[in-house]
Amino acid sequence: MILSHFSIALLLLGSPHSSLVCAANPITQAKRQADSSDPIPAIRQRFTAINRNLKRYKLIKKSLSGFSAEGGELVAYRDGQAIVKIVANYYGETGRTVEEYYYADGKLIFAFRKESTYDRPLSGKIVSTKENRFYFQDLKLIKWINEDGKEVPSTDSEFSSQQKDYLDTSQLFLKGARSKASTIEAP
Repeated sequence: MILSHFSIALLLLGSPHSSLVCAANPITQAKRQADSSDPIPAIRQRFTAINRNLKRYKLIKKSLSGFSAEGGELVAYRDGQAIVKIVANYYGETGRTVEEYYYADGKLIFAFRKESTYDRPLSGKIVSTKENRFYFQDLKLIKWINEDGKEVPSTDSEFSSQQKDYLDTSQLFLKGARSKASTIEAP
């Protein structure tokens, strides 16, 4: 049977050797290199995996004092000895805020903040929300998506203060979650 060059190419693309054909393509190679140097997809995969496995983690619950007007609570999720996620709920008269902290190898990799505003004090009826996403690598804020869904440049005056605040609060919560105390006090 005689196969054309086109048929051979199609067969190769569908075979286990297709990566050899794609590897030779410089566009495909450049895209793979760019993808592998961007840590955001790996961070997203990690926090998705953590959330998918929440039921198998051990829960640690603590009260939060001094972080908000109406108090708060913290839930830490432990996989063996490693804390992989912390959820902090802050309650106030006019709304509530939830912060989620995600960890890999003991380091903060992602923080999510959702602020909800009530229609009137203590009603519980939410009329608006704001969400911010913070991506970390090697204890540095590498990407911040604000409530408008826009990336905040690292040169923005608030960028470094957000980095410091999230890293400091994360360490306080990690220490508090590991302690025997039932309440974590604000500094």
